[in-house]
Amino acid sequence: MSLDLSWIEVSGSRLRRNLETFRNLTASETSLLVVVKSNAYGHGLRLVSKSIADHTDWFGVDSLAEALAVEVAAPAKPVLIMGHSDIQEAARIVEHGFRQAVYRQDVVEALSVEAKKLEKPARIHLKIETGTNRLGIPLEEVASFGRRAADLPGIEVEGVYTHFSNIEDTLDPAFALTQLERFRKSVAALEEVGVRARVIHAAATAGILLYPETHFSMVRLGIGAYGIWPSRETRIAARERGHQVTLRPALTWKTRIAQVKNIDAGEYVGYGLSYQAPRPTTIAIIPVGYYEGYDRKFSNLGSALVRGKRVPVVGRVAMNMTMLDVTEAGPGEGDEVVLLGRQDGAEITADELGDKIGTISYEVLARINPLLERRIV
Repeated sequence: MSLDLSWIEVSGSRLRRNLETFRNLTASETSLLVVVKSNAYGHGLRLVSKSIADHTDWFGVDSLAEALAVEVAAPAKPVLIMGHSDIQEAARIVEHGFRQAVYRQDVVEALSVEAKKLEKPARIHLKIETGTNRLGIPLEEVASFGRRAADLPGIEVEGVYTHFSNIEDTLDPAFALTQLERFRKSVAALEEVGVRARVIHAAATAGILLYPETHFSMVRLGIGAYGIWPSRETRIAARERGHQVTLRPALTWKTRIAQVKNIDAGEYVGYGLSYQAPRPTTIAIIPVGYYEGYDRKFSNLGSALVRGKRVPVVGRVAMNMTMLDVTEAGPGEGDEVVLLGRQDGAEITADELGDKIGTISYEVLARINPLLERRIV
């Protein structure tokens, strides 16, 4: 099946309204970085970057390849590469003026070498390990690492940051506050050895919503930019704090019915005979399957919207096809189907889809095939 038989619509106005919502939660002097990694959480990296370029101060990505794509879509904005970059990529990072998160001295040294060659500054952000135990500089090495980096020719320690591990999945802020204290001490330790970064950042979406003390000079807005709450706990905590926050999901995933057929009671649908019709049934086949990013676990479990009615997935989700029981909806071939989003007042959310298959909204969105067409509407 052709990928153009399924497409993603992204509401530019909803994206911008979400950004305005988070702007209103931060101080005027606090910069806003919007994270567009992983194809802008499935929404389309180039499309989103171009749409919001005038509404954000920075972009955050995971890789050099993503940074290069953002540069084309929004050439005037600073871009922070937050994921791992190999030393072989140092020349292009410096050449294009991208900021690089660092936690390894050899990467800093490679950036310094290229900065000297190109006669351009290599701006780095020190990633501090405060308890998540992923990429980051150990606390006991922060001061020495920062001083060595700052002493290298061409290196500008522009930023210092950390990432919280348990700020969105709990109503207990204890561990997040522990990380915050460790981060503050790390920033102070750097200042004691003469390393004073102008961009200090720690808060992602949940931190922006719940903990103003984590905002510092910049915040990193991820899932919230796309109108999705990080977790139920974050939504509950925001409500308990009296925050009247409305987030507007920006993405709708659509396809069209390829064929409608009637089957008798007792007939099977799809691979493995996993569904047997209990009555005469009208089946609609849509050209979307697990290759397009519609998880196979939705077999006999998922649902879609057809003519404003919720209809169930029947049989196994195949590589490029899924079957729906549309007996009650009565559609025709070519009718529009919504897999995620709204149609005529009905809605299927990313949270709902994640709950059904035991995952989170982030994964549901990020795994939509990046080859599907994205359209700003």
